[in-house]
Amino acid sequence: MTQPRYSIVKLAPGMDLGAFDCGEESYNLWLTEHAAKSVESGASMVYLFIESQISTEQKVVGYFAICPTLVVRDDMPKPLQRNLLRSTPAWLLAKLALDRSLRGDSENRWGWQLLRVALETIVEAASVGGGQVIVVDADNPGLIGWCSRHGFKSTGGDDLRLYMKVATARKYLLDS
Repeated sequence: MTQPRYSIVKLAPGMDLGAFDCGEESYNLWLTEHAAKSVESGASMVYLFIESQISTEQKVVGYFAICPTLVVRDDMPKPLQRNLLRSTPAWLLAKLALDRSLRGDSENRWGWQLLRVALETIVEAASVGGGQVIVVDADNPGLIGWCSRHGFKSTGGDDLRLYMKVATARKYLLDS
C-alpha cells in the first residue's frame, strides 16, 4: 500500500470540498458554503491541506483561512502591549480545521503541522506587508488550551480571542 502524500494549496474554483469533515458542522459548512466567496471577494485567503494518493484522487483533510485585521492594543493581554501602536496591524487566523481522519495522530501531529504552515504563511506575509500581531478567535473554550500550548496568549475571562506577536511566532517557528 502506498503512503499518501500531503500538500498545501490555495483554494481555487472547482475544488471538491464536500468530503471534508472536521466534526464541527459550522467549520464544514463555512468551507463548502463561504470559503470560495471569501477568497473571491478578497476578504481572506483559504489554504487547503490535501491528501493525495498515487491515483489522481485528492481529498481535503484540513484548511486554514487568514486575513488582515486591526487590533486595539488595550484589548490585548498586558504582556503583549509593549511597543505596539494604539491600533495595531495584525493577521487573523480566521479558521483552522483538521479532518476527523487525521485527529489524534501523536506521531505526525497533523493539527500542529497545519498550524505551523498557517504561522509560516502569516510570518511571510507580515515580512512583505507588515503586521505585528496574530489573532485567533477560538470558537469554543476547548480550543483555548490548545492555542495556549502553541504560544497564543489569552486576555482571560470569557474572551475567546488569543494573541501572539509576529516576532514571537517567528522565534517559535525557529525553535520548534
